[in-house]
Amino acid sequence: MKIAIDVASGERPTDELVLGCINALVANSDISLTLIGNKCNIESAIAKNKSKKYDKSLIKVVHTDEVIEMEESPAIAIKKKRHASVLIAAQMVAKGKADAFFSPGNTGATLAAALTEIGRLKGVMRPPLLSMLPRKDGEYCMLDMGANVDCSPEYLAQFAVMGNVFAKRYSKIQNPKVALLNIGEESSKGNLLHKKAYERISKVPNINFIGNIEPNDMIKSGDADVVVTDGFNGNMVLKTMEGTASFVAGFIKTEVHKSVLSKMGALLLKPIFSKLKSKVSSDSYGSAVLIGLKGGAFVGHGKTTATGMTSAIKTMYNFEQAKVNEHLVRELHNSGIKKGIF
Repeated sequence: MKIAIDVASGERPTDELVLGCINALVANSDISLTLIGNKCNIESAIAKNKSKKYDKSLIKVVHTDEVIEMEESPAIAIKKKRHASVLIAAQMVAKGKADAFFSPGNTGATLAAALTEIGRLKGVMRPPLLSMLPRKDGEYCMLDMGANVDCSPEYLAQFAVMGNVFAKRYSKIQNPKVALLNIGEESSKGNLLHKKAYERISKVPNINFIGNIEPNDMIKSGDADVVVTDGFNGNMVLKTMEGTASFVAGFIKTEVHKSVLSKMGALLLKPIFSKLKSKVSSDSYGSAVLIGLKGGAFVGHGKTTATGMTSAIKTMYNFEQAKVNEHLVRELHNSGIKKGIF
């Protein structure tokens, strides 16, 4: 499997992102990576890890000094910076030189590059951003996480079909439980969009739609394997979860240092704290996927570390192996929710 990686974007140094790429190659020789960014910086980072055992021919470098910064407008930057690292990565997928690409940089620019360069699968109205999230007894997937802030009931119904396919193929759940994120469980709850979306999704064939789910229930229970929402609410949920996790971690750290007794207790609980940190860390999940395209497009957190990069490459590999996109077209056709005529 061939993957293009934008190592010029993001907030972490090139050395750290390249280390994550090399660690992925050490773990899996069934992939080859093209790293896009400043050639000197990338080759220097590779040289620092020459003692690691992996096939050196599986890693290539494409040079560019052009990067779309976090604060730039994606629409403007995509037009002006035609040699930007994220664009080159997306173009490699479009030209068949890579099966998927990943960028930890400007999310809007990554989404725009994927849509303009790779394009949608036949029948897809709006590709949603899908992410795996932790819950008490495992994990679940949610879509959309921010690609489409304004949605119609048809979009949400199509997201339900896409999430259902993903859960079956990627998570290997035979009959995924699909839910609509809302402010209450009753079908009468929510605004006009969510009421109509509930009605539309309930009519989609071959989906185990369990109705509405509230935000607190999707985290603490295993009621849903797939949670459907619009990009505005999905992104708000994601950032609230990240902020809450950061607050709790900071609070515990502060309280632990207040007394010798609390420090001793923290030492005993260190294995539990480590498990909690791993479970809620974005590095554990690596990346979100823009599902419904003609190739793999993956978005990483701006703070992606070496561990996060390795996790992202593992996620991309598993996604491509599951052949999710290949099954989407047929399922969208069977559901009757599609764009255009097949």
